[in-house]
Amino acid sequence: MQNLGRSQRVQGLITLAVAMFVLGACQRASNQSSDEGDLGHVQGTITLTEAFRVGDEAAGDTVLFGNIRSIAVDSKGLLYVTDSGFKGVRMFSIDGMPVAEIGREGRGPGEFVRPPSIYAGPGDSLYARDFQAMRLSVFSPHDQSFVTSLTPDIPGGVRLVPYVFLGATDLGILFQYSPAYAPGSEDPGSRHEQVRLVDLNGTVVNDSVAYLPIPEVLVIATENSVSAMSLPHGVGPQFALSADQVLYFGLNDAIRIAGVTFQAHKKLEISIPHSPVSLTDSERDTLMANTYEEFRTTLRAQLPDVKPAFSRIMPAEDGHLWIELAQRVGEESKTWLVVDQKGIVVGTATVPQNIWLRVARGGRVYGTTYEEETGAPIVVAWDISTKW
Repeated sequence: MQNLGRSQRVQGLITLAVAMFVLGACQRASNQSSDEGDLGHVQGTITLTEAFRVGDEAAGDTVLFGNIRSIAVDSKGLLYVTDSGFKGVRMFSIDGMPVAEIGREGRGPGEFVRPPSIYAGPGDSLYARDFQAMRLSVFSPHDQSFVTSLTPDIPGGVRLVPYVFLGATDLGILFQYSPAYAPGSEDPGSRHEQVRLVDLNGTVVNDSVAYLPIPEVLVIATENSVSAMSLPHGVGPQFALSADQVLYFGLNDAIRIAGVTFQAHKKLEISIPHSPVSLTDSERDTLMANTYEEFRTTLRAQLPDVKPAFSRIMPAEDGHLWIELAQRVGEESKTWLVVDQKGIVVGTATVPQNIWLRVARGGRVYGTTYEEETGAPIVVAWDISTKW
């Protein structure tokens, strides 16, 4: 979508077939043990060196963020941030200096009801999805002016809603469609998260790019009502789109991740052995104490013995996939694996507990932390280096 003005040409490209790749559901056996193996040979250690930070009041920064909603980075290294302190998008230079504010509060073209989730797509066009307004806005990479907007289709007769905006490709825009909860439903769509390709009119042109089972939930049903909540440490789907247009997806019960490449239409498969991390008695007791009373009996029966293999996946445009591993009790840092598209672990990175990595692009990773005394959110960029 490097030239959004040529909508006819873009829509013609979107009609090209996108191969469907399905990563099958993986059942986590209750007797799963640590003989699954370790990570094998790791080639290097990845070091993150801070390049800049934005929002650090203690350092004299004049930028004050609310809760961070989303972060995006384009091919030139320009940083985009949305947060609860501003309804639009804040833009920063490659050194973290404020450059512009994109959009504003409102319901008109290029305006937002709530801070949007954002993605820097092909040609560095900025895509901003306002979930409250159910609208995706597109802004020019040249002067950040508003270009167009769309509302993705909701299929009739199917309880699927485009809850998550994953990003944009040359062939179209990817949304993760999630089922509205329907107890006892026999509709297959109610049991899967589906990634669908949408054109610039909001029309679904491919409804089977990828799909995975819905997250495990706890359900309490009475004669008058049904209540549901996510199962702590339950198995769930993970989807993420890289800047080089690879959609990665997998269930987090094991490190088995598939990929759809939109440029070459081929399938990737990444599989890495790991040793399951057990859920300790103290962790179970804490979860029980912090859960609503009406869910405790069900939680006690369904709480798994081991944690998911990983928490998040974060793709980079260099073909590497970052995978945040589950943590053991007492660990003071988080471990990220960095693997290539053949499933080879090229390095590991360790970050403190109070840092959440969000984007990897252009030889840097970007994430968030907070000011210790005030709790104010801070956005940080780190340069990546690997020691072999």
